[in-house]
Amino acid sequence: MTIIPSLEPTYLTMLCDAFVSMEDMLTDNELGALIVSSGIQDINHHATRHRRLLTAITNDQDHYRCADNLSTFLQRTGYHIRKSRGDNAYKRFLKEVNQVLSFAGYELNGDAKLKDLDKTKTTYVPPEAEERSQEFRRIVKQQKLHPDIELACRAEYFVEKGYHRAVRENMRFLLEKIKAKAVIGVDGPEIAERAFAFAWPGKPALAINGFKTERDLAEQFTFMCMLKAFFIMFQDEQTRAYRAEWDMSMEDAMNLLNLASYFHRKVDKSKKIV
Repeated sequence: MTIIPSLEPTYLTMLCDAFVSMEDMLTDNELGALIVSSGIQDINHHATRHRRLLTAITNDQDHYRCADNLSTFLQRTGYHIRKSRGDNAYKRFLKEVNQVLSFAGYELNGDAKLKDLDKTKTTYVPPEAEERSQEFRRIVKQQKLHPDIELACRAEYFVEKGYHRAVRENMRFLLEKIKAKAVIGVDGPEIAERAFAFAWPGKPALAINGFKTERDLAEQFTFMCMLKAFFIMFQDEQTRAYRAEWDMSMEDAMNLLNLASYFHRKVDKSKKIV
């Protein structure tokens, strides 16, 4: 029996993003049944779709040290969508999933079976997306934005029209950076408050300045408010679900990424107060 190596966390997150975008083809109840019937524990079934699926797959891969059950889940899901939603929905499922799997070196064939990517076939990312990502990266460097901004210049984030996905992914990277530095076990926009808010005369988990004068406290509080607003623009605070994409222009994207660059610099320099 062939053992399929585990997928990297980045690709699992992207795969879960794809399943969120396919909510109209697969209900939460159907998703739960497919998870369990594939031998995966649905250990966080009350969470949002993204977190529920990511937790289940990650836990399964960590336990079995392979992606065999994930492969079964994808095949069962494809079969179910084809049978219950029709061929057009099935083709969309294959497209959405393969756009992610191709970066991990895999693909689903016509029967939704996971196999190594056929390198002789045309990539799932169109040439236009590659060109847009390169141009985007060039402008990011030209404006001397924070180096971590370039993490969101991957070609797969430029497949759709506009620049919303690139900015949203940067928001997610920033959120994860804060979570790791502050050692906070929460997700979503709440992280901004948990990391930088403070109750007088308490101290924040991370301080962006000396946190001694009234001016320091005002800057800290204002930073937290701006950061949280940036997160909420892309993710719902209560459900933690990502908001529907809108047609974001290059100009708007760069303005937001200039703001994100400021956040990155402040977070990098922030420190715990002894």
